[in-house]
Amino acid sequence: MDNIILDFREISKSFTGVRALDNVSFAVKRGEVHSIMGENGAGKSTLMKIAAGLLLQDSGQIYLNEQNIHIKNAHQALKLGIAMVPQELNLVPEMTVAENILLGIEPRHILGIVDRKELHRKASEALASLGMTVNTQQMIKKLSIAEQQIIQIARAIVFRCNILIMDEPTASLSEREKRALFELLRRLNQRRTTILYITHRIKEVFEISDRITVLRDGKLTGTRVCSETNEDEIIRLMVGRPLREFLRRREQRKRGGEVVLEVHGLTRKNLFKDISFSLNRGEILGIAGLVGARRTETFNSLIGFPPPEKGEVFIEGRPVSIKSPLDAVRLGIGYLPEERRQHGIFPIMSVLHNMSIPFLKRLQCGTVISRKKEELAGTNLSQQLHIQTPSLNKQIAYLSGGNQQKVILARWLGSRSKILIMDEPTRGIDVGAKVEIHTLICNLADKGESIIMISSEIQELLAITDKILVMHEGSIVGSVDPESSTEEDILRIAMGEDQWKNESI
Repeated sequence: MDNIILDFREISKSFTGVRALDNVSFAVKRGEVHSIMGENGAGKSTLMKIAAGLLLQDSGQIYLNEQNIHIKNAHQALKLGIAMVPQELNLVPEMTVAENILLGIEPRHILGIVDRKELHRKASEALASLGMTVNTQQMIKKLSIAEQQIIQIARAIVFRCNILIMDEPTASLSEREKRALFELLRRLNQRRTTILYITHRIKEVFEISDRITVLRDGKLTGTRVCSETNEDEIIRLMVGRPLREFLRRREQRKRGGEVVLEVHGLTRKNLFKDISFSLNRGEILGIAGLVGARRTETFNSLIGFPPPEKGEVFIEGRPVSIKSPLDAVRLGIGYLPEERRQHGIFPIMSVLHNMSIPFLKRLQCGTVISRKKEELAGTNLSQQLHIQTPSLNKQIAYLSGGNQQKVILARWLGSRSKILIMDEPTRGIDVGAKVEIHTLICNLADKGESIIMISSEIQELLAITDKILVMHEGSIVGSVDPESSTEEDILRIAMGEDQWKNESI
């Protein structure tokens, strides 16, 4: 037991009748990188929030250095040397880097006034210890997500934390930013900082972890030493099925259907230029590209957010003008945004209201929204998409990422959209939910829905799309057939090394 720093013993936690954790017990060794894996809703974030003082367990004990501790709040956890960098960063955007790093422990003059010089010195010192140089006078809101993560870690350094919890830290990072984060974590680990790492990305786990603990449906299914296990075993522990079931190739590809969307010469200065393609009924059109390819900017503009400066759009052969997202909705275009939590959901509203927003007009009885019709529509959609929620009246913020994504999908199914644009539809969700989303997308296409799917995961594009357009620096530089192409083919085009022009785009 000498090497154990943190010991969870029979931890249980419930939310409104849903058992999030069920007698979970495992120990964390001093100075290791210990990954916590499981499907969304498995309980991994709940457990780590208990360790960080953000939630209280219903029963069970936590031992720190063999001492039974009762963590009542985040400030107490920090004093005990436990810090958490949450997936949704909790920095104050209108404050400076230095003010955020030392928030609550600001150095003060004898009269109680904040010592600004010392504040910036200590903040710079914390950042330097991480090998980072960030202007401590800069406002947090002007920093990238990667830089904001560093600020949260620097705050942990200031509090002299020896246990650092990271919750899905690479979800919004580019490959370069991810590499920089991993290097930073290795430096911290060399100082014997214990790192608890929550992720759904299996390759990351095997790259940086010493051991892996897996949860499923709130229960512990096992702890494994990384060097003694493999992806297949971890996936079986997570979802009860093997790796080969992750990506299911669409069995029946529809070819040469009726064209429902045509785009000609879409252009917005300094963002994208001369974007032209067509989308057939029942087709899943994949959009690939590396960071900086301007995929999101292009398709945001297609739905009028903001509108392009040049170009023509035709729906079912008819020219249309899309000046705003509302125009797009009226024309039957649904949109699942990349930043689900920021742009996709209304977190304080219920699951039901999040679903019904685009089609409330259809639920009217005279001038009043029929609550009965809304609940019936919501129940049907929830059952159709297998949305796991204790109640449709539950705030959507409490649902797992995969279930939030299904609610957004239900929104557009309920509004009877003809064209669905999905930007990174499986980002931030676990492998089990990913299979469900893939299946839903394929089923929609088989029923005649036309889908544009933007994804950074080339494997999933190859698995379920009918055609893939590749973007590079704001232009479509290639079109490939998923059945006869490889990841290497697409990466080569995406990097601008091999621009395969295809007349059938």
